[in-house]
Amino acid sequence: MHTCKVELKKDHLSKISKTAPAQALVELIWNSLDADSNNVKVSYRQGPLGIDQITVKDDGTGIVYDDLESLFGFLGGSWKAFSTLTSKGRVIHGKEGQGRFKVFALGRAVTWKVAFKDGGKYFEYQIQSFAEEPNKFNFTDIKESKNIKTGVTVVIDNLHSTFPSIMGENAKHNLLPTFALYLTNYKNIHIIIDNLKLDPSEIIIRKHSIPLKEVSYKNTIHKSFLDIIEWSEINNRELFYCDENGFTLEKYNHQIRGTGDFSYSAYLKSTLNTELHKIGLLTLAGDQSIIKLSGNAVDEIKKYFFDRSIEESKTVLQKWKEDQIYPYINEPENAVETAERKVFDIVAINVKSHLPDFDSTDQKTKAFHLRMLRQAIEKSPEELQTIVNEVLQLPKKKQEQLAELLQEVSLTSIISASRLVTDRLKFLSGLEHLLFDENSKKNLKERSQLHRILAENTWVFGDAFSLSVDDQSLTEVLKKHAHHSNVAAVINSPVKRIDGRVGIVDLMLSRSIPRNHSNELEHLVVELKAPKVVIGESEIQQIKSYAFAVATDERFRSLDTRWHFWIISNDFDDYAELELDQSNYQDGVIYKANKKINLTIWVKTWSQLIQEAKHRLEFIKEKLNYNIDKTESLNYLKETYSKFTKGLLEVDGVETSDNKEKAQQFHSADGVNCGGADAANYVGATSDE
Repeated sequence: MHTCKVELKKDHLSKISKTAPAQALVELIWNSLDADSNNVKVSYRQGPLGIDQITVKDDGTGIVYDDLESLFGFLGGSWKAFSTLTSKGRVIHGKEGQGRFKVFALGRAVTWKVAFKDGGKYFEYQIQSFAEEPNKFNFTDIKESKNIKTGVTVVIDNLHSTFPSIMGENAKHNLLPTFALYLTNYKNIHIIIDNLKLDPSEIIIRKHSIPLKEVSYKNTIHKSFLDIIEWSEINNRELFYCDENGFTLEKYNHQIRGTGDFSYSAYLKSTLNTELHKIGLLTLAGDQSIIKLSGNAVDEIKKYFFDRSIEESKTVLQKWKEDQIYPYINEPENAVETAERKVFDIVAINVKSHLPDFDSTDQKTKAFHLRMLRQAIEKSPEELQTIVNEVLQLPKKKQEQLAELLQEVSLTSIISASRLVTDRLKFLSGLEHLLFDENSKKNLKERSQLHRILAENTWVFGDAFSLSVDDQSLTEVLKKHAHHSNVAAVINSPVKRIDGRVGIVDLMLSRSIPRNHSNELEHLVVELKAPKVVIGESEIQQIKSYAFAVATDERFRSLDTRWHFWIISNDFDDYAELELDQSNYQDGVIYKANKKINLTIWVKTWSQLIQEAKHRLEFIKEKLNYNIDKTESLNYLKETYSKFTKGLLEVDGVETSDNKEKAQQFHSADGVNCGGADAANYVGATSDE
């Protein structure tokens, strides 16, 4: 026997050899494939207490005896480091020379039986090593072989366990995903484990490749691709980091949610993976490049399987359409309607598959369930959780899967955001009617109607502010200001206007200013006027008296605060126009001070305010391709603010509540007590009745 030693510390080699059993077996198989084996067979010998020996046998080229000591004597001295292809033209997997040490994760004693060809003759020899000294390899003298064949047989004894994870069907589930791409590319290769052939072609449903966005690492641009394989028999949902050729390096160590019940293996191929794997940083997630690349891959996986869910549901959806129970008639007209349709389809299909009685129920009941789902999605995607839980009673696991799916694909957030925008656009359109329609504006009451509606929609004045004071005295305004400012001021005497009277402000909105100091505040005090009131001298003096009362109050004069006072109505007279005609102020400002107190007083019209609010929503409106319908807007306002709008809203001369009869007709059209989204305009119109 001869001996060679690896020139590295034993503790380092022990660390390398500590790996999962499946990964240790994978490394042995890769070594066989890199040696141009066409056949690799893994077998187990049964002992009294289970398997007591593992054998990995291949028909590769073996290891030339003269190269033995140089190859086994150095970690990282693998011949593969200097080659990219085998003698048969296959891409090489391992290049680090670590695979031979990972075998010790399986057993204590390892023997390599090597047969190779040199000069037309066949030779054989053996190598032996033990886990106690993993850096020490003993090898026999070379001798000519009677067998005319080459290859390596690795025999592992004194096993650490019976390793059920790499036996029988478990071996297929745990090992086939690793070799799937390789076996797909090289169809003449056969890997047999415990008498089961690893053949991906038999259980691959489909394979899909996706180019990913390029990422940069240390001034080098790395191209990346994602391959997804769907399985019919393997229960697998994993993402593998691979080199550019598709050889698996490591697994993505986070669970990927939102892929439904699909079984798949995903392969992220990139030269970046190879580079980071060499220095041990691939799965540490310490570099932003691999974080970004992994995120791109996960996003594409979720998107792919969401689309696959829709694709698989087409047959069912077509049947619903033929039976006229599918709750949509026309094709989606914009991005939001498309998102709504996708969410509905995926939820409805999942509901069907987990309600055993769904198919056996009558058409009217099915139509009711489907319309209920549609209405929940369009009104508020968040209501879906209540529907699937309390009404449809889906299993808890399925509820969680649905919630993850809808959250991860972000379609519900698109719908929620679009609903917010469309509701606001409808509100503005309805508000215009209240303020400018001849019949409405003369009957609109300032405090009990206009004030109350706007108190619930302060976003009209700007999204940055939140409501602090609603229809209260100046004293309450300053108390609220003291609270926002964390000022321990005692406010037990009323704050009065300059003329001595107590002032009541309609609305005060507040926000913190994210500038240099956290205690900086900005307040907006709004004085609302009914549209029939024309802003003139008395109204301007009123808003000034409110502002000056705040400015002259000694308790707050030194605080770092911006105050804005607005007075709003449909129009203003000549007096107000002269107040506004000041060249040193911006449009709309009638007073500005910033020495003792930062104070600005504005005169605004409702048309200006509504136009500004519409402008803030314009970009999203265009993306949604949303057209404002007068009837829809008035019905929305009437439904949402029925207690403040009674008797005010008419559509083409007929009060919207008259649509109640139409809604009832819609309900009874097919005998199903469910309005659905198509009836929403009519249903909402009945709220005052």
